[in-house]
Amino acid sequence: MHLFCVLIGVIALAGTAVHAQGETVAVEAETPAMQGPVYAPLSYDPYYVLPGGLGYTSVDMGVRTAPSTFKELKDVSDIVAMAKFSPHAHIELGVRLALGFFKDGSSNLSSLVVGSKYQLGPNRAATAGIALPAGDISDPGLAVGLMQTVRIGPAFRFNTRLQVAALKGYAEQGLVVDLLLEPAQVFSERLSAYLDLLLTSNTAALEDDLSVRLEPNLDLGLGDGTVLNVGVSVDLQGGDEREDVGLFVVLLRDM
Repeated sequence: MHLFCVLIGVIALAGTAVHAQGETVAVEAETPAMQGPVYAPLSYDPYYVLPGGLGYTSVDMGVRTAPSTFKELKDVSDIVAMAKFSPHAHIELGVRLALGFFKDGSSNLSSLVVGSKYQLGPNRAATAGIALPAGDISDPGLAVGLMQTVRIGPAFRFNTRLQVAALKGYAEQGLVVDLLLEPAQVFSERLSAYLDLLLTSNTAALEDDLSVRLEPNLDLGLGDGTVLNVGVSVDLQGGDEREDVGLFVVLLRDM
């Protein structure tokens, strides 16, 4: 109940965004596994963040534009709102809304994903997400995954996440396979940089459905547990207009 109250408060802000954690963040793949129908994000968390520990609460809200239509921001922008809460030292629960107020052909509520992370160790977690039939998503979907961080020195780490998703909420046929490769460098308490490589495909046609996206992004610390994440998204494969670039701006805050 606490989690949903937090999310309702976030949506009421309607223009800013919130979520952050001592473990800094990096953008998650939102590319559909197949072209055509709308599919839900595989995870409730737009960022790579391991579970934060007992009582940890975080919310974020921001705007994300489609890479292939960057020149028409008002028509292709999704508003993303997420809240998560840790009721146990090893368990995190979360809910994520994609809102299509400014996106042509999209419902005001575009998608709804709920899920959980389970801490397997200091640098590893298992994930699960359920896409609910709501908004533009007609059928449920189920995604499971594994997160792993390798730390190289005090300021550099390499994050990986492998996710597999099934059911029509994620693909009409086959299984969606999604891989995040993310080098992350902390420069100071207020500045971190990430270079996300996102690969997504479907077991029914691995080569034909392959999407490759590069998303360089920065965390800018604003103080008092607030972080502004900004970045660009470039389709390297799988987009019809690869010269165009998407943009995302998200405000994140610990609570």
